[in-house]
Amino acid sequence: MSNVEFRFFKGDMSVEPLKTIDENWQNLREVRNQKLEEIFATIPFYNGWCGSETSMYGIVCDDDSPALNDVKSMKGYKIERYKGKNVIKPDRRYKAGKELDKKLRQCREILNEAPDFSNYSLKQLGLSCWVSYGTNLYIAVAGIANGQYIAKIPVKGEDCDLDDFPKVPDYLVEIKESEFLALQGK
Repeated sequence: MSNVEFRFFKGDMSVEPLKTIDENWQNLREVRNQKLEEIFATIPFYNGWCGSETSMYGIVCDDDSPALNDVKSMKGYKIERYKGKNVIKPDRRYKAGKELDKKLRQCREILNEAPDFSNYSLKQLGLSCWVSYGTNLYIAVAGIANGQYIAKIPVKGEDCDLDDFPKVPDYLVEIKESEFLALQGK
């Protein structure tokens, strides 16, 4: 049984500083996307990426893409099926693989420079919080749902380590977990 509980908050996204935080993050995201698009434009088989908002493991190439046959016939690429998609990864033994690896590393650097909204907003609001209990780590998370900023923040219980509960600004209202979930359509 965990000694960690969570508190839930919401705030209207039209209220400052939430509005400005969202606008600033959107601007950072636009710059990030432009940088990524410049790299993707140099990859003829690009149809998406495999990874997350913070990392990129390979390039997705659609089954019906004419470039897929070119990739299959060239040395320097490894093709793996992942969740029904072709994921192209570099084979660094060959020049083409080394070039793709370099581009993926550049993309990862760009992704790491542009944090996801949850981390960005929590840091801006001073609400980042990590709590450990035994071998488990609990972190604060946030997002936007139905025009509301929502946050879930762990509260240290007995025998827990790391961060104390942060000071929550007045423009965020504490809500029940059920409302937190309902705002997300759950």
